[in-house]
Amino acid sequence: MDENYCLIIIGEGDIPSDFPKFELKEFLSLKSKIDSNFELNEFERKRFEELKIKIKNWKRNFRNDEYYHTLFDLTNLIFNKFKIKTFFAFLDYCEPDLQTSIENAINYNYKKIYLFSTKLILKKIELLKIQDEINLIKMKYKDLEIVNLVELNLNDISEFILKNLKIKEVK
Repeated sequence: MDENYCLIIIGEGDIPSDFPKFELKEFLSLKSKIDSNFELNEFERKRFEELKIKIKNWKRNFRNDEYYHTLFDLTNLIFNKFKIKTFFAFLDYCEPDLQTSIENAINYNYKKIYLFSTKLILKKIELLKIQDEINLIKMKYKDLEIVNLVELNLNDISEFILKNLKIKEVK
């Protein structure tokens, strides 16, 4: 395998448990309107963006976002065991997002990036979001090779599960 590559592990992201409840309620209410295809007025749009940024930039620790730190630990474990530079990215609610992580990899002069997800099965909207980010990056960095391994087929997933359970396929 080419030595000039790295991994980016994509996690789902979550809202930190110590985020102020009043603002969380406000954010979720606005998000619900968006998800229901209601049009937000200008004030609501601005407020939603402010809250989204505040959630993304909220200081994470093991108590308020265990998932964030578990993903951080996984990237360190991969590096320590295999000496492969590994970044992480989040689809929602956390920094860094995928574009930021890819830009970080580019800043380290990596020319090939492998993308993995912590979820075995992603929703169609998540897959589209990842593909949109890849397309934007590829327009900007034409020499960059991105290997998108986030969409596993059900056969690969079933083999992974059975292999780890040490169950043999019935023929």
